Amino acid sequence: LSPRSSDGFSQWSGMRWSIVILVAVLLATGFSACENDLDRVAALEVPADGPDRITTGAEYLYSDSGLVRNRVRAATIEEYAGDDPCTELSGGVELTFFSSDGQANGVLTARRGSILPAENRMQVDQQVVFTNARGEKLETEQLTWDRDSGRVHTDKPVKVTREKDIIFGQGLDALEDMSKYTVRKVTGTVFLGAGDTLASAKATD
Repeated sequence: LSPRSSDGFSQWSGMRWSIVILVAVLLATGFSACENDLDRVAALEVPADGPDRITTGAEYLYSDSGLVRNRVRAATIEEYAGDDPCTELSGGVELTFFSSDGQANGVLTARRGSILPAENRMQVDQQVVFTNARGEKLETEQLTWDRDSGRVHTDKPVKVTREKDIIFGQGLDALEDMSKYTVRKVTGTVFLGAGDTLASAKATD
């Protein structure tokens, strides 16, 4: 090769190494930028007070002596750990009560709810509807279920639709499957039949 050709090769070789170094620098810068972007996204999407776990379209099963007695379903379940653990349910909630033979004998639906495991308690809110095995329907805006006592209750206005009448009242106490219930401060005309599960006259005064 002529000296000119040799000089050209040296210039090309030097340029090639410059390109390699430049690419390496750009890649390193790019990875660093990606890491920074990911860190920034993580900081924005996972706040310190956010849930420890989020599950969509999930359910909880509560059993007793090997038998499923209750089932909770929700569109979104957010679990929070810490000193006061709780579980937030949103996007629609369904709580089903099962009898000892596995039959559903009460279904409760609501828009949202909260489970407090330390208190063994669940509260549901907004458009709460509870239908028992007889087809009687309770409507209210808030209802609390205490698993320890096996009861549900509310202090909010209630509406109970039965076969022959509609009962309005302020507050309700019931067994968790609403097979027996007491409506407080009943208003309107009520049909009382044999074996009625409504509160006694003294309780509804």
